[in-house]
Amino acid sequence: MSKAYKPFSIYDDDEEKKPVESPSDLSHLSEDNLSLEIEDGPTTEYVKAREDLLKQLGLDKADGSDTPKSSKSIPSETLENAPFLQGQVEQSVEERAKSIIQDRRETGKIRDRRKIASIFDKPIEPDKAITPGRARWHPLSYRAQSFWFLFPALILFVLFYLYPMVKGFQISLTHYSPLGDSVSVGWDNYQRAFQDSFFWQTVVNAVAFTLASIIIGFWPPIILSILLNEMTRGKGLLKVLYLLPFVIPAVPAANLWRWMFDDGFGVLNSILQWSTGEPNLQVGWLSDPRWALLSIVAMFVWKNIGWFMLIYYASLQNLPEELYEAAELDGAPITKKLINITIPYLMPVVQVLLIIQVLTTFQIFTEVYVMTNGGPMHSTEVIGTYIYKTAFGAMDLGYASAMAMLMFGALLLFSVIRLYQLKQVTR
Repeated sequence: MSKAYKPFSIYDDDEEKKPVESPSDLSHLSEDNLSLEIEDGPTTEYVKAREDLLKQLGLDKADGSDTPKSSKSIPSETLENAPFLQGQVEQSVEERAKSIIQDRRETGKIRDRRKIASIFDKPIEPDKAITPGRARWHPLSYRAQSFWFLFPALILFVLFYLYPMVKGFQISLTHYSPLGDSVSVGWDNYQRAFQDSFFWQTVVNAVAFTLASIIIGFWPPIILSILLNEMTRGKGLLKVLYLLPFVIPAVPAANLWRWMFDDGFGVLNSILQWSTGEPNLQVGWLSDPRWALLSIVAMFVWKNIGWFMLIYYASLQNLPEELYEAAELDGAPITKKLINITIPYLMPVVQVLLIIQVLTTFQIFTEVYVMTNGGPMHSTEVIGTYIYKTAFGAMDLGYASAMAMLMFGALLLFSVIRLYQLKQVTR
């Protein structure tokens, strides 16, 4: 029984569509390739080729009826190997049909059926502009996790730093009396500090101590970090030995150096007497105004050199080895590598550590108080010791708070300027 199917639509949508009879064995062809629309009709050449194919397959009509001569089904092997169109026997029916469709598509005579617009289609809405919204803060949200991790440290900062700072500023505006009522004096304490010559002497001593510490303690940690980076054995032991002075508390370390600097039984004077052969040679390391401040600087540099060295050493671990390899290929000596590679790479770290060193040395108190207590003849009196003696010796807490606020303002201004300069350099 014959079956009517439409392998190709040879008429447009607005014309009459006639069914085309075809053998049932062609039903295995892909519907995706056979359900396309051809804009023009088949040519005479294609019609003749189709009739020849039906004759070769024994499917031609005998007497004008729709019934073929033989109702026997033809094997698929015979159908695939049958000659098709222009006598090409190497291609199967399916492959040849696909090639015809491909040729039609390339010539532009075949197109896919497109969807026709309908009144039921939803209108296309234009994209809405994305406006920034406000994220709601929730105590258990993901963004709040960082706040809760910082909350313990924030409490300690408020209790031991922020509140004393605000309270100290309030006290600086009064004539504070711990046992009675405080009297507000306004800015008189600050005016008194600017007119106090001894206060400015302590400022000069603090600045001199800071500059001497930076000059003397600048290169030793850098050189030690470079040597430590080049070593292959014993790095761990040297790290511990260099960091040990920094771990020792300030008071025991200051007492140790005070005994070493003693005029009578100090180790340094004994070494000088033995090396020079003069048994009566004595140097007043802490009793002579010319040497007292430098002696404290030496102790301070010894105590902090290991900490700075470890920071420089950690920075050198990230230095790319390709830079040294390129310098070796160019024949650069050690000095060129040091000047052109190592030192420039450490400069950002050096600038940050200089800020930290200035903030630390300008506020020095423990070492000076234990070793000299500001003597001799106030040659080592710094701002920290003067504030301490004014507050707890003379019990003038208002004036001491004013001097502390002035020192805080100077350090804050210095830090802001230096950080701004570093930011400009990085840009």
